[in-house]
Amino acid sequence: MKRQQAYGRRAVAELIESGLEIFEITLVAGGQGKSFNDLKSAAGRRGIRIVSVSRSQIDRMAPGSKHQGVVAHFRRPRVLQMDDLFNRAPRRPPRPIMIVDGVQDPRNLGAIIRSVEVLGAGGVVIKRHHASGLTPAVIKASAGAALRQPVAAVSSIDSAVRLMKNKGYWIYGLDEKAEELIWDVELEGMIGFVLGSEGKGISRLVRQRCDRLLRIPQTGKVASLNVSVSASIALAEWLRQNMRNFEQGLDSGKKK
Repeated sequence: MKRQQAYGRRAVAELIESGLEIFEITLVAGGQGKSFNDLKSAAGRRGIRIVSVSRSQIDRMAPGSKHQGVVAHFRRPRVLQMDDLFNRAPRRPPRPIMIVDGVQDPRNLGAIIRSVEVLGAGGVVIKRHHASGLTPAVIKASAGAALRQPVAAVSSIDSAVRLMKNKGYWIYGLDEKAEELIWDVELEGMIGFVLGSEGKGISRLVRQRCDRLLRIPQTGKVASLNVSVSASIALAEWLRQNMRNFEQGLDSGKKK
């Protein structure tokens, strides 16, 4: 049984709403506030066991984290295969898939997954050694989106990109040194955005596999954007270009 922890009031609230199996929720004794009480009520409605413990006990459960007095113990969600991701990605309009090539910081991965949900993308591809990367830190940084968004784990990002291209996806690599600006490219149809690691960027093989490399214009003195910020900007530009199609797709889905 693969047990996992989530901490923080927002992340645990999202976990309760996700429908995943929750073994119990541990709360700090004497916790107060509307969000705290709402969380207890939501857990009660689902019949989830609640345990009250001291502050020191909950600190030991989630050492070094901003747990806000709340820790949930649940069954780890299943990480998808690529075919699962293709089947789950909405088609009206086609949604971009974010391909995470070696991002190490769980806060960055969580923020990327959060942007995927907020801006309407189709899912995320991560390396298989990151499958355990759906950690409490990732879930908290994603504000719970990691519990709902489709995440596929692969042994090779290069192989995943080749598979996507065979399926008809057009692959864009986000690279600060690219010549083309993201604003000048039509982001339509089935596309994937490749995000490189914090230190090294996109790996050589994956970089060569990309159909085009795009950069986000910058005027400041900082060397580069944070990878999760780059993901948000890329998705926001995709949504800006496709907003009309996006709204029409939502309307047609409602009519069905």
